[in-house]
Amino acid sequence: MSIMIHYQCDRCTNCCNWPGEFIVSDIEITAMAKELGLSSNEFTEKYTKLRNQRNGLTLKNNQNGSCVLLKDRSCLVHSTKPKQCKDFPNNWRFKGWRQIFDATPKKTIN
Repeated sequence: MSIMIHYQCDRCTNCCNWPGEFIVSDIEITAMAKELGLSSNEFTEKYTKLRNQRNGLTLKNNQNGSCVLLKDRSCLVHSTKPKQCKDFPNNWRFKGWRQIFDATPKKTIN
């Protein structure tokens, strides 16, 4: 038996204010577009851009580096946000992330 720590998002939105590429798939685009009442093409045009490596799409950033889908400290597509967003900080993180982002540790027993 091992004890693992799983972090629950506290919706601090600090990760949404962190500039970078937030990769989105066609399936994620379809889901987010539906949540916003848009077609996939409308969503793609308004909220995505070509990745720097030119191998897919990423969500656009606002002028200040925040995610284009962040409005008034709330995600416009929280229930359908991309896997990359859902996975932080449990499946990817970087050294020092706890000093920047809020998440509540929850112990799970395997």
